Amino acid sequence: MLKRIIAFTLPLLFVFSALAAQDKAEEEPVVDTSVKISGLWFMAYRGNIPSEGDDSFGLKRGYLTFKKNFNETFSIRYTQDITIDKEGDDAGNVELRFKYCYLKMALPEFLFFKEPWVEVGLVHQPWIEFEQKINTYRVQGKMFMEKYGVTSSADFGFNAVALLGGKLDDEARKKVDSSLPGKYGSVSVGVYNGGGYHAPELNNNKTVEGRLTLRPLPGFMPGLQFSYGFAFGEGNDTLNSKYNYHVGMISHETAKTTLTAQYYTGVGFHGGGNEKTNSGFSFFGELCVPFTPLTVFGRYDCFSEGWNFGSILDAPMDYQTDVYIAGIAWKFYKKNRILVDIERKRVREPQPLISSYLGIISDDLTAELALEIVF
Repeated sequence: MLKRIIAFTLPLLFVFSALAAQDKAEEEPVVDTSVKISGLWFMAYRGNIPSEGDDSFGLKRGYLTFKKNFNETFSIRYTQDITIDKEGDDAGNVELRFKYCYLKMALPEFLFFKEPWVEVGLVHQPWIEFEQKINTYRVQGKMFMEKYGVTSSADFGFNAVALLGGKLDDEARKKVDSSLPGKYGSVSVGVYNGGGYHAPELNNNKTVEGRLTLRPLPGFMPGLQFSYGFAFGEGNDTLNSKYNYHVGMISHETAKTTLTAQYYTGVGFHGGGNEKTNSGFSFFGELCVPFTPLTVFGRYDCFSEGWNFGSILDAPMDYQTDVYIAGIAWKFYKKNRILVDIERKRVREPQPLISSYLGIISDDLTAELALEIVF
C-alpha cells in the first residue's frame, strides 16, 4: 500500500514543482473566473416492433456541468449525471450521481507535446471521450466498447492529455472535431480504479489506459486520423480476473461527412466477472443532406464473446451480437436536434458439438424518436 501511495504521489509532486518553478515575477493575465453552466439532455420515446416490451417516453440521460477557471493553470469541472433508476426498490425514480468531478492543471509544454494538461479526481477515460467527439450520436446509444462493457467513459484516478505538434489552423478546424485539434494528433494516458464512475472499487488493483492518435496529413486531409487504445489491469471484482484490451480505429471527418472503422480484441471486462476472450468491430457513417439541416447516419456492430474452453463439450465458437442502426436527424438550433432511428439487435449462441452453426436466441427491433438538448 505504501508503495502505491508513493507511486501515485511522485507524479503529482513533479507537476506541482514544475508549476511552482514558473516565473512568479510575471503578473497573472486577466482570466474569466466566472462559473460557466452547460447542459446536455437526451429524451426519447422507444418502442419495440412488434409492440411488446419497451414502449415508453423517458429520460435517457441528463448532464448538468459547472466549470470555473481559477487562473491560466487551474480549473475545475463538476458534472451531474441524471438518469432513471431501473433496479431495486427505487426503480423508476430519478437518480443523481457524479459523472465528472476533477481539478484540471495546465502543464508546461515539452518537446512535441503541446498544451498538455492533467485531470485529477473523477476524470475522463481516454477512449470513449475521444470517440464521442467524432461519433456525436451518444443520444442514440453508447459507443461500441462501452455498449458491451469493455470500458467506461469516466472513472476515479488521473488522466494526462497533450496535443502533438501544436494546433491545426483555423480553416482546418472548421472541417473536423475541434475538441482535440492537435496538428499531428493527440495522446492521453491515465491510471484508474477500473470499475467506472458508476461502480464502487471492489479490489486494490488499478488499471492503466491510454490512447494515441496520429493525424498524418494535417494540411491536405486534416480529418484523417489513426488511433490506438489499450488497457491493462484487472476487472473490478474480488477474483482478480484478467482484463486488457487493444483497439484500433481509422476515422475521417469533413464538414459534411464522418466515417469510422474500428477493431477490438481483449480479455475480460472492466467490471470483471469472467476472463473470456472477446473481439469485435464497428463501422459508423454520417452524411449531411445537401442544402438541408438534415443528416443521415448508420452503424454496424459485431461483438463476439469467447469461451474459456473448460469442457470438451464447448464448441469453438462465440456468443455473437450483431447490431444494425440507421436514422435521420434534424438540427433545429445549433447542436440541438431531433432524430428518428431504428436499431436491430440479434444475439446468437454457440451450439455444443456443432462446429458451424450459431443459434439465434434473440432478435429485437426497436424504433426511437429522440430529442437532444444542448445549452
